[in-house]
Amino acid sequence: MKKLFVKLSIVLFTLSLFENVALAHPGRTDGNGGHTCRTNCAKWGLKTGEYHYHNGGGSSSSSGTTYSKPKPKPQPTYSQADVDYGKNSGESQGYEDGYNRRYKNASTDMGNEGYKKGYASGYAAGYQEGLEKIKEEDIQSGATLGEKDGKSALRKGENKEVSMNDSKSDDWNSAYKVAFIKAYDYEKNVQNAEQSGHNLGYTLAELVLPTEFDKDTTFKKAFESHYKTGYKKRIEEEEKKHFELGRKDGYALSLLAITSMDNRFLNSYEQGYEEGKSRRKEEVIAEGHQSAFVNFYYPETDEYDNQELIDWFKEGYDSNEIAVQVKDSAFDNGYANSQYVIPEEFKVNGASIALYDSLFKEGQEVRTREKKENMKTATGVSLTAGGIAMGGYLLRKRKKKKLI
Repeated sequence: MKKLFVKLSIVLFTLSLFENVALAHPGRTDGNGGHTCRTNCAKWGLKTGEYHYHNGGGSSSSSGTTYSKPKPKPQPTYSQADVDYGKNSGESQGYEDGYNRRYKNASTDMGNEGYKKGYASGYAAGYQEGLEKIKEEDIQSGATLGEKDGKSALRKGENKEVSMNDSKSDDWNSAYKVAFIKAYDYEKNVQNAEQSGHNLGYTLAELVLPTEFDKDTTFKKAFESHYKTGYKKRIEEEEKKHFELGRKDGYALSLLAITSMDNRFLNSYEQGYEEGKSRRKEEVIAEGHQSAFVNFYYPETDEYDNQELIDWFKEGYDSNEIAVQVKDSAFDNGYANSQYVIPEEFKVNGASIALYDSLFKEGQEVRTREKKENMKTATGVSLTAGGIAMGGYLLRKRKKKKLI
């Protein structure tokens, strides 16, 4: 029996050694007597990345190799939803504070630990985003106004000095100043192109674009546009000048001065000449027309040394039909009426009325004289009635004679 017991003990010890060898695998252990499986884990009945202990490490047992999982870490008392909610709130508040350039404060008294953690993270990101946004807007706003004011200052003849706007941020003021100066200098070049173009156009010279304005589209357009303006202005001035010259020559009935005249203004001169000549003709015809009220017969005058003027004066004199009618009827009306009477159509002007009154009065005077002669005859004065009658007839005939 004793020998049998010894043999069984040897067998059990041997089996125990084989078991330890079978369960062992390579890899150093840490201070807790364990490590994480990295290679051939399935061979040892483990999962890749699984932490386990050897030889009782991490356990109160001291017999052989022991496998156990690491103790679980303490679970947080908040959820991911708490973190996300805090992050969203932090981003919103951070953006607002950053956009308005307020003091940076990422802490909050609201919510649990997860909310506070998310809030701080979201606030930092939101604050930076808001700060960048307001900076971008300030730069854009400052640059836009600076460009506008720079152009305006140049056009108003103001200097290039830029004052700081204390109500605006440094970003805004910096962008404003840069844009102002750039726009001022650029607009000055544009203005130079405009003036150069206008000056060339005003000389009526051919359009030739200078090289300093050829490389920039804005300079080129400014030069060409104001060339047209200058050219048009000079053309209009010359046309007016030549029109007045032509009108003066036409009024004086001078010879057309077109031999050495620029063809571009010839038409204006001729139009002015015709207008001046027409005006002179109207005046001379009116003078002749008025003369018919003043002169019983057409007056021969040396006032005009030009045949056209004489013809126009005669045309005016002969065209006065009212004067003809007054000369035909005023004497007879005076002779036939003791009371003054004048037809409305003869009241053209003072001269027509004066002519009528003169002839009317003369007719009355003749009638009065004839009455006196008749009275003398009736009282035996030696004057035959036939002689008196013939004398009155001849007098009236002279007064009624039409002009030729």
